[in-house]
Amino acid sequence: MVWMSKGVRLLLLVMCALFFAGASADPIARMSDKQVKELAKTLAKQEKAVEKALPSKFKKSVLRGPSGELMVRDYFSDLADAIDHLYERFTGQYSASAEATEILTRSSVMHQYFQDNPDLKGVNEWDVYADSLQQLAGAYGEEFPLGENPAVRRIGDQELAAAAKDAADFAKDFDSVLSKGTKKINELKDDVKEARAELKTLASASKTLASNINKGRPATAEAKQVMQAVEAIEDVLDDEMMPEGVVDAWDDGQTPINKIAQAFSL
Repeated sequence: MVWMSKGVRLLLLVMCALFFAGASADPIARMSDKQVKELAKTLAKQEKAVEKALPSKFKKSVLRGPSGELMVRDYFSDLADAIDHLYERFTGQYSASAEATEILTRSSVMHQYFQDNPDLKGVNEWDVYADSLQQLAGAYGEEFPLGENPAVRRIGDQELAAAAKDAADFAKDFDSVLSKGTKKINELKDDVKEARAELKTLASASKTLASNINKGRPATAEAKQVMQAVEAIEDVLDDEMMPEGVVDAWDDGQTPINKIAQAFSL
């Protein structure tokens, strides 16, 4: 056994605590459209690797379950077609949510079978494929395997960048609404000052977010800045002295902000 001083042991414990705390605290970074397209190509290769590894007898078999019979060979043929459709149809203008839903739905059925039969040849290849499916699900706001009533939808890069630009414009416009609407309410003066500072942060972070998305760069940090600013602003707007017209104007401009939150699962 390797001897360690008390100080070294304490340092290791602290590092481990920080690592595990950080590993589970935040969602994974949003995938760009280009990365989703590449993932579809990877899924096609991995699905073929699964088929190749499976025993011939199994591929010719029929599985029976609560939802009926499933012919394994036909199942994998349909799954391969679904993956091809995702790769072919996914574009900057079309996020192919329906195609992703089909892949994830079909794969969820077989995933449970492999989980229940870990000794079947081909399970290792399936596990590699399942890891990529988890990435695909995350890119569409879900988890793999799918649960009941899944909402598989992706906000593409172009739509997201446009939403970020709209959020920046809205922040600038709302600053004027907030300032004018609370001008005569002295009790809100300090809070409004803080909210206006947060609006500047919201506008700046949204503008950078749009730029990063358009350039294919990571943008999770800016998305978090946007949502943190939104939360701080809403804390001020929750004051009972805040004019109803100001609150309504804020609520009316939430569409682009909601898209950013959905795109980054925030």
